Amino acid sequence: MHGYAVVVRVAGEVDASTVRELKNEIAVGLALATTPAPLVVDLSEVRFFAAAGLNEVYRGLLAARAVGVQLRVVARHRHVLRPFEASGLDQEIRPCRTLAEALAVRTIWTMRRFTMPLASPTPHRVTSMPAVTEHRVRLSPGC
Repeated sequence: MHGYAVVVRVAGEVDASTVRELKNEIAVGLALATTPAPLVVDLSEVRFFAAAGLNEVYRGLLAARAVGVQLRVVARHRHVLRPFEASGLDQEIRPCRTLAEALAVRTIWTMRRFTMPLASPTPHRVTSMPAVTEHRVRLSPGC
């Protein structure tokens, strides 16, 4: 069993002029993702979320399914959640309220949480938590 979840953190505005960056980062995330760990698209720092972003997340979901990876979304602000609800995409991808919730993975045999390794209080203690690969994307409109 592999232990790497990939998190793509998106910040700023997601619209027609910035969606190409989101598309590229989702593609990189899918290339790095390993089953059963999910690819998580964290939209909690997004200030504006247009239909172009919603379409790209849906395309990412289809691509993830094709390679056997779960795609999860973190969204807690109404301006991001509303397009998911209005389009019905929330029935395909249930947005998680927190990154910790999105990193919880259920398999047939067990539930496993993929978390970032914590700094140990004692230097000689080694933690064996699975790692998270994280990409930060700050989207800004072009000139």
